[in-house]
Amino acid sequence: MQTYYGDLTTSNTRIPKERIVEAEEWHKTASLDWKEQRALNLIREALLAGRERYGAELKVVVSCSFGIDSMLTLHLVRRVSQELGISFDVVWNNTLNEYPQTRAYAKRMTEEWALNLIEARPTTTLRKIYEENGVDSLFKRKGDRSGGKGEKEPVVEKCCGALKHKPMKKAIKENGWHIMFNGVRAGESRQRWMSARRDGDLFYSSHTWKTWVCRPILWWTALSDSFNYGNNRQEDVWNYVRKHDMPYNEIYDMNAVIDDSYTGKDVVVDRVTAEYLVAKGYNVFMPRTGCMACPIPIKRGYLRYLRTTFPKVYRSMLFQLGFARVLIAEMPEDQRRELLDELNGFGIITEKTEEAVLDRLEDVIEWKPCVFDGVGVVKQRQKKSA
Repeated sequence: MQTYYGDLTTSNTRIPKERIVEAEEWHKTASLDWKEQRALNLIREALLAGRERYGAELKVVVSCSFGIDSMLTLHLVRRVSQELGISFDVVWNNTLNEYPQTRAYAKRMTEEWALNLIEARPTTTLRKIYEENGVDSLFKRKGDRSGGKGEKEPVVEKCCGALKHKPMKKAIKENGWHIMFNGVRAGESRQRWMSARRDGDLFYSSHTWKTWVCRPILWWTALSDSFNYGNNRQEDVWNYVRKHDMPYNEIYDMNAVIDDSYTGKDVVVDRVTAEYLVAKGYNVFMPRTGCMACPIPIKRGYLRYLRTTFPKVYRSMLFQLGFARVLIAEMPEDQRRELLDELNGFGIITEKTEEAVLDRLEDVIEWKPCVFDGVGVVKQRQKKSA
């Protein structure tokens, strides 16, 4: 298929919309082998165009969270860069709230793949952000503008801006990268799909990053995708990992079954088992890299996942960050009333108020650990099959 990337400049920043849609449609039915070849060709085209534009001054970077999508992208870029003899940096936006498994994996892969790693770090902390701004609704997503004109942005927006976007902009400015590769995929969310439709998989970011941005696996899919834009949702990502025997972050083998109908022995399962259970219709929380104690995935059952796998982080979210107060307030009224009646009946609290629950929260969690598991969770309506 024709790509039309050769016409791009820093003023003509994006290929025509119809060409973007054409690429999206092609990916919906293409095999993994064809997608892989197209991704390699795109990377090659971007690097050769960069060398033509910037010559020996060309500076290339792969943005890497040490999650599976960015590592897959890094694997693809390494293959092409070695072929062309073009070196590149790797930038890790280390929010300082990463899973311990991610930190260990980053150290290992930096050594094994001899990466020129640059860490972009924030100048503030997640806890300080919540102390300064308080906790608003935990169910507003990053980018939410529902507050209306004049109302403050959600705290998750402030958090991502301070811990991720600001450090990355600073790193790009200081290092002067001309091309940035990343592992963004359209199937991750509706917001990502809208961005994919707007920008395509290679464009010049004249507003945000002021550099060329290439997203080689933009239209690849995975079984765990939260948004289906009409694709076949085949398992491109993990099939590529297995095809090339790529080492991956241990966090991906720490999936938690958060389905009350599940009767299996192990609640925390590896990736293969998780994929099998999801295909059978069970609700399984499959973690991604990034900030621990982030409220964005709460709708997918993140609180239950943390309580099961990272209990210390779970308790920190409730007590140190103050999530408990908002969780109680955002319970459906009937559930909150039922909880207060239950706690009062068993003598855990003496008054049926939210303040009473907060005053005795340690006892409440001790008596009923699952108290917040279902708050805000979007229920899965899927049939279970043997």
